[in-house]
Amino acid sequence: MLSQELKELIRDVGGKFIIAENGKARYVVMSFNEFQKSVSGRKPVQTLTEEELVDKINADIALWRENQASEDESAVEEIENLDDIEYETLPR
Repeated sequence: MLSQELKELIRDVGGKFIIAENGKARYVVMSFNEFQKSVSGRKPVQTLTEEELVDKINADIALWRENQASEDESAVEEIENLDDIEYETLPR
């Protein structure tokens, strides 16, 4: 359970925290009421019209592509950092 101090801190900063890993936002912590507000109005996939379903799929693909691009950039940065490592050839 959350301590009272942490609950008050979350409330005082507006009810939301972003948790980052390796300099990238990974998680959001918010009150349950805020979470309910953010998901209210969403329809279950089974109740979407064909047009709504296509729009949702396209939005999901766009989000996936954005995340892939971000991950690709991170991989390139890691590879570029490897260039800075000095290697020593060992005798055979």
